[in-house]
Amino acid sequence: MNKKTISIMLAYVGVLTGAGLASGQELMQYFISFGISGLFGLIAIGILHILVGGIILQLGSHYLAESHIDVIEEVSSKYLTKFMDFALIINCFLMGFVMIAGAGSNLNQQFGFKPWVGSLICTLLVIFIGMLDFDKVTKVIGAFTPLIIIFAILGAIYTFITIKPDWQSLNQIGQSVKSPLPNIGLSTLNYFGLCMISGISMAFVLGGSKTDSAEAGLGGMLGGLMVAILTALVGLTLFFTLPMIKDSDIPMQIVLENIHPVLGLMMSLIIFGMIFNTAISLFYSAARRFSDTENKFRRNLIIFTLMGFGLSFLGFKKLMSILYPILGYLGMILTIILVVAWFNEREEIKHEMRRRFAISVLTKRKLDDDEEFGKMEKEKLERLAENSIIDNKEIKQAVHEEVKEELEEEEKEEE
Repeated sequence: MNKKTISIMLAYVGVLTGAGLASGQELMQYFISFGISGLFGLIAIGILHILVGGIILQLGSHYLAESHIDVIEEVSSKYLTKFMDFALIINCFLMGFVMIAGAGSNLNQQFGFKPWVGSLICTLLVIFIGMLDFDKVTKVIGAFTPLIIIFAILGAIYTFITIKPDWQSLNQIGQSVKSPLPNIGLSTLNYFGLCMISGISMAFVLGGSKTDSAEAGLGGMLGGLMVAILTALVGLTLFFTLPMIKDSDIPMQIVLENIHPVLGLMMSLIIFGMIFNTAISLFYSAARRFSDTENKFRRNLIIFTLMGFGLSFLGFKKLMSILYPILGYLGMILTIILVVAWFNEREEIKHEMRRRFAISVLTKRKLDDDEEFGKMEKEKLERLAENSIIDNKEIKQAVHEEVKEELEEEEKEEE
């Protein structure tokens, strides 16, 4: 697995954890509110993350997606395409508003700033970072992922060592937390739908930046595994510390602050970074969807993000409890459609993988002065590109850029 695949994997984790995990409030409402039975929901959600993560990134890679529309147009009928496109666009805006509000709530809890201050900082960062090229955006999104993993493990270890849980008492406290859904089964599916709809647009683009669909799928599965482990650790930590955090907007921040104030401060900044990750992925995806030139993209990114800032004044907790269940149902439908589409396309995906592997091998020979690349190899390369599901010129260009990048990496390592 090369550096780009690792970068994509970490970015995928970053996108998902910002919306459904980083603050802890999401798990409180969806799982901890059902007491002990909510812990079984955490196991189910982990399995879904691993299986579906690979499918989503692989579909993005298969169609070399630059936007979610590139995938959904290929895998569904005209009316389903319109529905899914509409659902994802609506999600980008609604979830984006929640994330900007969450950034304000985060800094308000830690530093006492007015909520609009944190929201404004997040808004300006989304606009500034979003203007960078895609590889830099991906690296920024993935940068906070190792930190949230380290701090989640730290919080979990401290909690498991120091707290002797009274399961019956914790079960009762958990059930006193208000849940937006009636039972743990529906809550688990709705939460997963929420995670998917919040991450699918950017996940397709992340997968689309990798021509090797097998590597993209592996990155998605490993990213899903990391999200599963994080979800379990954070969920158990919150359950064990319920008496202390049940009324908090950002409960994970309180958990780390309880270990040491400095860790609470650092966790606050990391959670802000994870919320920012999701915000930029949502507004970036929405701006890309409505832009055919770079100037239009930049204009749209600024307009959409400023709209998000305006609506963030409704408040984080309130926005989440109203909008998340609606988005979760849309995400459930979307996920089912995409999993069925992948199942139907799996043989064609395998054939396309083999073609791209051969195109990659021939391109490597073409770029390597020590390798022979004559008329026969050129004709074979043209034939393979012609048979690809992607436009002849586009697939050759994409593979060429990827192979060139890999060769440059190898040269640096040898030096």
